Amino acid sequence: MSHSKDALLPQQELKEPEYASSEQRQNSSHKYVEKSRKYENATSHAWLFSLFGITGFVLLVLFWTGFFSLQISFSFKLLSSAVSGILCFLFLIFGIKAFHDRKKLRLDKADEECHVCQITQWFQEYYSADAISNGMDEEDLSVEQLYFLRWENISRILTEQFGYLEASFLEYMAEKIYQMYFPE
Repeated sequence: MSHSKDALLPQQELKEPEYASSEQRQNSSHKYVEKSRKYENATSHAWLFSLFGITGFVLLVLFWTGFFSLQISFSFKLLSSAVSGILCFLFLIFGIKAFHDRKKLRLDKADEECHVCQITQWFQEYYSADAISNGMDEEDLSVEQLYFLRWENISRILTEQFGYLEASFLEYMAEKIYQMYFPE
């Protein structure tokens, strides 16, 4: 069902998760990364760095207790232990920071999923596949031209309605909505 722009005035209240200034929206050249993917990355980084740090400290303790029989000078043993200890400490700090980031990302992930759902529901309520393709002679256009024209229509509608969102998020949503209507 297609509505005019005036019919869009009663807007559904949406939480605004990604704010962006107009300069950021115009200059955005990075690809949007889903919060769920960032959460997975933070989880793997947290465990990996923590594991490296703890393993390193265990190996240092074993090294100093004589578990490894290496014939090296005391000064080299001290220097290598200091460097290794610093690296292990940094790994632990990075792991702890990643666990901390993971907590925030868990909340952000839930907010993003809710926001994506609200935007797609709003779009489905006001626009159909025919409304997106309105005025396009599909037989005279190549698949690529049709894709770009439809995508531009979706992007324009999202920008008009949700222009306060970060440009990369709007592009992500435009692609998601395009795939929802035209899964070809």
